[in-house]
Amino acid sequence: MLKTILQPIHSVHLPSPGSFQGQTVLVTGSNTGIGLETTRHAVSLGASKIIMGVRTVEKGEKAREDILSKLPEGKSAKTSIEVWQLDMSSFQSVMTFVQRMKDYITLPGNRLDTAILNAGLASGVWQLSPDGWEIQIQVNGLSTALLSLELLPILISSASSSPSRPHLVIVSSDMHQQALLPERSAPNILDVLNDKEHWQKMHAKSPVERYAVSKMFNQWTNIEVAKLVPLDHAAQEKVIVTSATPGFCKSELLSREEGAPWLLKVVQAACARTAADGAKAIVDAAVRQDGHGKWLENQKLTE
Repeated sequence: MLKTILQPIHSVHLPSPGSFQGQTVLVTGSNTGIGLETTRHAVSLGASKIIMGVRTVEKGEKAREDILSKLPEGKSAKTSIEVWQLDMSSFQSVMTFVQRMKDYITLPGNRLDTAILNAGLASGVWQLSPDGWEIQIQVNGLSTALLSLELLPILISSASSSPSRPHLVIVSSDMHQQALLPERSAPNILDVLNDKEHWQKMHAKSPVERYAVSKMFNQWTNIEVAKLVPLDHAAQEKVIVTSATPGFCKSELLSREEGAPWLLKVVQAACARTAADGAKAIVDAAVRQDGHGKWLENQKLTE
């Protein structure tokens, strides 16, 4: 909690103008909050095409229109924004999205330069996904890992024609440091994480601990997917895989889900960054060349 209260002393900044020049950028969970502001920043930094991965297309279209309406005169005509459906609570939806991306890059001139996996949720109540998994574990953990693994070959195939080394950025949280994870010694960790009685027991100890565990998955995914990236002729990774936290932000993450601790809401109102500031840390991670397999907090590298 002290780190959160002291967060305002850490400033965040945008990368240099033109950092996304000519790029095709995917941002998931991009119709609200940090995802929306990340999309705005990517456009302002020169991205020529944005793919917004959103659960509800209608909401995504409204966000798209809002982004375009606030661009300088003439800029909107140079920026292409598409809205694609993606529901991270459904493995089938993830795979349908992946197939659409595979079909997209087979067309002449198409590629994927940057993928920013931002979609996530925080739930204070027990809830199962349509696939039968605890909702935070599926959305924040399993589906993010699945999407990362499926997008990696697409990013690798785009590397030869990309204006810079492609990036896969997993939006994480420093909350993973609060994961107690007593399940670590279980024969099957996922079975225990998906047990309602166990979930309620851990939630009673700490209302944010199960969310913290789901964000620990982001760190594991970052580390393991980074190991799968091949080297180019210059012995550099063809794709930079990294995770970054936007910090504690004034976003809809707490307000849109049931059971969020009231104390967190108070601290959010007093100390949290704006979503636009938090998103600066994410676009910074998406252009850095030194973050492969690492985690960024306040735009500083850590293991």
